[in-house]
Amino acid sequence: MSRETVNLICAELPGTEKVQGEGGEDVWTLAHEPFARVSESVEVREGAGWVALPPLDDRHLRERIVVAYESLRHALPGDVQVTLDRTSG
Repeated sequence: MSRETVNLICAELPGTEKVQGEGGEDVWTLAHEPFARVSESVEVREGAGWVALPPLDDRHLRERIVVAYESLRHALPGDVQVTLDRTSG
């Protein structure tokens, strides 16, 4: 699970933005809300907390990131969701 692979997966999702986090980590956001953090490890947001992912192959890594993204996306107001497909990381 390379940082570059995670960043590529997140960048492909509509409406995402990468911001610099504390300690140099990459934080991926959707409508200014974080859903993934990447440094030496990868963490995704699940519910109200963060879960560190174990080493995964690219397919399973993509699945976990997309689940975190979709959960956040569905929690956003409808008018915000509509604008997400018009923007991309």
